[in-house]
Amino acid sequence: MSGAVFIDLTEALLSSTPKRVQYYGIARVVVEIGKEAAKLDPNVRFVVFSFGSRDFYEVKWHKSADGGVFFELPNNSSQRWFRTNYGGSFLLSGVATFMNFFMARKNRRSWEENATGLSKISISDGVLFSAARPKLIVDMMKALERDKSRVAIVPLLHDFMPLHQRLTKRFRRFDKNFLHDNRFVIERSQLIIANSHFTAEELGRFAGRGILPKPGPVEVVQLVHQCPDGTDAPEISLPPKPYLLTVGLNLGRKNIEVVFEALLRLQQRGLQVPHLVVAGAVRKRLKRYIEQQKFDTIRDRIATVANPNQTDLVRLYTDAMALVIPSRIEGWGLPAGEAMWCGTPAICSTATVLHEVCGDLGLYFDPDDPDALADIVNKLGQEPQFREDLRHQIAEAKPRFRTWKTVTTELIGTLREL
Repeated sequence: MSGAVFIDLTEALLSSTPKRVQYYGIARVVVEIGKEAAKLDPNVRFVVFSFGSRDFYEVKWHKSADGGVFFELPNNSSQRWFRTNYGGSFLLSGVATFMNFFMARKNRRSWEENATGLSKISISDGVLFSAARPKLIVDMMKALERDKSRVAIVPLLHDFMPLHQRLTKRFRRFDKNFLHDNRFVIERSQLIIANSHFTAEELGRFAGRGILPKPGPVEVVQLVHQCPDGTDAPEISLPPKPYLLTVGLNLGRKNIEVVFEALLRLQQRGLQVPHLVVAGAVRKRLKRYIEQQKFDTIRDRIATVANPNQTDLVRLYTDAMALVIPSRIEGWGLPAGEAMWCGTPAICSTATVLHEVCGDLGLYFDPDDPDALADIVNKLGQEPQFREDLRHQIAEAKPRFRTWKTVTTELIGTLREL
């Protein structure tokens, strides 16, 4: 296998269910890079990691009649485990170790029942690329060290958002685990891929403060604007126009609160309040927030769409007046790029990386200023010429937008050089 390039698809495996395979966020990155790599380089091999057997398995793929790539992943090989409480209670860590003893048996049984079509593979050398979460890569690295593998491990790092909380408030158990996992991965990687210039700069800043170890070589492969068309049949009815769209937002860092507040300001000013569609996972905490009495006058303007399929997601993007992405910090910000790919303006917070994604085409506001957001929404709704001019500029820029093919070509080139 000398010189072989392996691409890890474990995140795609963990996102699959018997009913439907849904890919958002990191799983989307893993799947789309995998599809393009299969088309670009026939020598690339694809693997997943079993947390039950602690081994890698090779994944086969095939092309459909229309040229699409489909990976032969089992749909119900659930893999679960309890995280060690790094830097915390010895009691909790002991309980996690004890529970994982039994969870490993369950994982193995699930794997044996549902992953019979996959063959175990020994990765002794070459290059292993993974865009999985660091906590998954840690287990992979430990298995490779156990087998004395000489493979060069190249992770794609998405963001360091939990580490910002360490500087502002009590460091939670999740953040300690995140910090441990990133240290482990960075120390053992032959090369690190950052998904944006912002993420690469963040890595340098945290390493400079001694929070993270000093990395070896770091390459930036920016993510995409492209939003692939769906292959599933539509399942939802589109909301009445005009509507704003948010994707995968929650309270806190994702800052959806400011969007609700902006709608409330529009209503209080006697201005038109567009519908707001919240697409993605619908969380109980978010539902409780919307139920506050102060939102009684606009609650009928808010709709949720739970986990839309790709066809419906494209439809939602395309028909929206604008996407709103008010996050305080992002590693890249896929929805902003995807909205513009569909010809829709992106109203973004002033988070640094969103300028990297949208450039001069984005509409920006302070994430703590709902009045500024309300002003932008009102201008888009009330000034047709402004709205059409912006859509025209986005359409003219589309040939320069980054695609999954662009990303994967750069990535494969970097891996082959290594």
